[in-house]
Amino acid sequence: MEDPVVNVNDVNDLDADLPKAEDAPESLLDIAQESAESVHSSEEHADLAPASPGPMDEVLDSPSEHASSSPVEDEVPVSPIETNDVEVHVGHENTASEEDAADALDRHLSEPVDDEGDSNIDQQENAEEENISEADDKKSVSEEESANDHDAVQTQLSFESSNPEEADPAESADVQSPMEDNSSDQVEDNTPATPEHHDPPSPEQEIPEPTVVTDVEPVVEPSAEIKAAPGPDKSAKIKELEDKISELESTLKSKDETITSLQSEVERLNTEIKSRSVPSKKPASAASDPKSKSVGAKKTTTRPASGARAVSKPAPVSNGVAKKPAGSPSKRTGSATTRPKSAATKPAGGKSSVGKKAGKVANKVEMTKGIDGEEHAVKLMLRGRGIVCYPPTDFTMDGIVSEKPEETLKINWVYGYRGRDSQDNIFCLPSNELLYFQAALGVIYNPATRTQRFYQGHNDDIRCIALNPANPSIVATGQAAGHDEKEGDPHVRVWNCETFETLAVLGLGTLQRGVGSVSFSPDGSKVIAVDEGNDHTIYVYDLKKKSTIAFQKGHQDPVLGAEYIPGQNSRFITYGKGHIIFWDQEGNKLLKKSGLFEKHPKPRFITSLAFTDKGEPITGDSNGNLFLWNPNERKISKSKVGAHEGSVYSIAVKGDEIYTGGQDCKVKKFKVADLSSEDAWELDSATHGRVKAVTFVGEDLAVGTYNNGVLFGKFGDQPEQIIYGHGAGDLWGGADHPSENTFATVGQDKVVYIWDAESHTPKHIFKVEKPAQACCFSPCGSVLAVASTTGEWWVLDSNNGLVLSSYKSGPEQIDAISYSPDGSCIAVGSHDNYVYLFESTNLREDYKPIGKCAGHSSFITHLDFSDDGKVLQTTSGDYEHLFWDATNGDQITSTKDMRDVTMATYTCTLGFPVCGIWPVGYDGTDINALSKSHNNKLLVTADDFGLVNLFRYPCCDPAAEWSSFRGHSAHVTKVRFLHGDKEVFSLGGRDQSIIQWGIC
Repeated sequence: MEDPVVNVNDVNDLDADLPKAEDAPESLLDIAQESAESVHSSEEHADLAPASPGPMDEVLDSPSEHASSSPVEDEVPVSPIETNDVEVHVGHENTASEEDAADALDRHLSEPVDDEGDSNIDQQENAEEENISEADDKKSVSEEESANDHDAVQTQLSFESSNPEEADPAESADVQSPMEDNSSDQVEDNTPATPEHHDPPSPEQEIPEPTVVTDVEPVVEPSAEIKAAPGPDKSAKIKELEDKISELESTLKSKDETITSLQSEVERLNTEIKSRSVPSKKPASAASDPKSKSVGAKKTTTRPASGARAVSKPAPVSNGVAKKPAGSPSKRTGSATTRPKSAATKPAGGKSSVGKKAGKVANKVEMTKGIDGEEHAVKLMLRGRGIVCYPPTDFTMDGIVSEKPEETLKINWVYGYRGRDSQDNIFCLPSNELLYFQAALGVIYNPATRTQRFYQGHNDDIRCIALNPANPSIVATGQAAGHDEKEGDPHVRVWNCETFETLAVLGLGTLQRGVGSVSFSPDGSKVIAVDEGNDHTIYVYDLKKKSTIAFQKGHQDPVLGAEYIPGQNSRFITYGKGHIIFWDQEGNKLLKKSGLFEKHPKPRFITSLAFTDKGEPITGDSNGNLFLWNPNERKISKSKVGAHEGSVYSIAVKGDEIYTGGQDCKVKKFKVADLSSEDAWELDSATHGRVKAVTFVGEDLAVGTYNNGVLFGKFGDQPEQIIYGHGAGDLWGGADHPSENTFATVGQDKVVYIWDAESHTPKHIFKVEKPAQACCFSPCGSVLAVASTTGEWWVLDSNNGLVLSSYKSGPEQIDAISYSPDGSCIAVGSHDNYVYLFESTNLREDYKPIGKCAGHSSFITHLDFSDDGKVLQTTSGDYEHLFWDATNGDQITSTKDMRDVTMATYTCTLGFPVCGIWPVGYDGTDINALSKSHNNKLLVTADDFGLVNLFRYPCCDPAAEWSSFRGHSAHVTKVRFLHGDKEVFSLGGRDQSIIQWGIC
């Protein structure tokens, strides 16, 4: 049994991605580099400085003095990456003025020269030399100790490490500043010498040149040689020093301008970072897994080296710059639906316009001439890699239509229900229809007629749903960040479930991460929404004015739900991790008071809430307890400890009876009067899993399960499953039957479904030993080959699920598997970069290896056989398109020689017949699957942005137009035409949905 806490509304997924420091613009990094170079230049000049430290030497030798004055001296420095800000540290030097330096010099030069007392002079000079030697030693040590700090005093970008070991405040406190250590020496060295008579300088003695230090004004203490210089030499030296001072003033002015420019750049960058609701991710490398996707910009898990695919998707790349993920895409021309921005979008008419940026090469598709001496070819650019696609020998563009197809797609059926990461999300309409959601669709299902209707206004995951108690035809649904430019941010949509008209869009631009819960007031005039951001803010909206009435931080811990108290339009309750809060609205203010558990055990999570007919709140928690509350006193009036084994996910009240569903896969009935247990309805845990939703439909119960199915029936009777779906893990594997209107899907939940496309129910349900990743029917349809995430694959009888034989092809997951047209060979494409070929003389058993295709530098993504079964084409994760001899696995190195080979199927995303499917700016990971119709007229693709796209076939014109259709909320992983070319099915990866589309 899994820990109920981990699975409550995916609490661990609430942390936002933070931008990385290396994402700073090049211009900002260049400025920092220039400043650093200037500092290094100063250090080089410093080697020529006089031995006696002056006031400016004190500044340069004691950068720790600046640090000691900081109010956060004893604190571990916090990385700007953690605070989502970029900081600038500007050193302010305590420089002496040029007037003071000139006055000091004049005083020394005007003093008389004493020619007597040579012995005293020698003694004095020896003492001065000793002092200078000591000062030099101390200065050298100080410079070495403060080398790193010296850079911090100058202008620089602060990208400090957040590791406490790199900045020990205790060590910093114990080290005295160089100024304190050398204070006596500095006073002695900077005191003018007592006027004495000196001998004139000997010819061997050299007059030292003044030191030039960048960013500071030097104060030069004249030596004995300078004091003894004649008058004309004094004027020349003064003139030289004045020139140096002017030069330093110019340098300082330039640095001030650099600092100002740098500060402006940082302010602009901070503003840009804070304005982003979802931070960008790094671009994927050329060999990265294109099937490691995410829903929107919310999940960041990376794919393991082998095994199941990950859910984190690298950001699309355009012109070498990472594009914004979910939340900021642009419209994709050719359809009313949308897709993310790229460097170039297709304007009306479907022609590409390439966006140019200096120093970057755009991803593009272009018609070329003269490649390898051929008349025509197409060069496809993906992530800077040029892929040349050769047309057939007798090919001409005559008759090739580039307009979008006349046919469109319409959703006929949606398989599954969102139960794995959601709860309490099934409602009964007055028509006894069920209201729930799956992927980005609001679904209305009629159990009597077995029909579905859909609301398609959302562009990403629907996370919660509510029904208006005053008008049950009005529905509110809240979504996560999506793929639309105007409405891609989290928001609440209020719509009519009869006409599917959108009545209001609330919270757009204010909600941060997603809508965790939504509820109507009893009179239907207000809507409350819980933001999934860090503050879990509670928003109250006026439905008529479509505006915010009030908002308030909900709780520091996750808030899982919110409900109005029946009959009270200004009082509601929120609940979540370790808390239940009673709220009162007074005008535009929200006042909150916590519920009191007193002697009762306080749970880690409160997981569900309902109300009795008297308006008394009933809560279920992660400990399996039920509590009945007094809303006025905010205290527990009755309790049932241990009502369930594990969390209570849903509560439904009918009269004086309470029905609950829990982690123990049971639906239980209790009396409202004393919470005494009466009966239990136990479900099969292996098939259905936990109970996530319970609602009444007349006298029947509808129960949503953890494995994304819905059960229906009277309490205590054997329930009927009316909605089926895949459960754990991403959904990647699917295949159409060669001669029947059926199709198969396999998932990482180890379940194999063979679906009847007419009745929308499974004909057969099988189980396999390992998480499944891909599948294919044999040409006759009698057997189904199923491949796993661990390298094993099985041959199953498609009628009864019997495992006829099993094999192992490499140590890693298998993404592509296919039979040859005559069924005599099967090809298995693995993540170990190889394609394994087996001879299948008997489809039910005895598969013998005949070769291994070795030549790809990344994992195999798709494969197709030629019409005669002698040639195999494959694509890989680094956008290679290779051909092989299917009889032995030898590579056919000349792609040009394959130009006239016709493929029996076309699922590879590269090649001349499909080169027009790539919009400008897309990389090789953005299109996950494609399929051509059996009549060779249409082509359908599945992309990363929840879209199914329809093209004409062949699609070899770079300016080809298309139509896009939305229903999925995550990356679409598979798409296939069904037998007869009248329908298409598509699979959603993380949303685990199956959508069946009709071709109209």
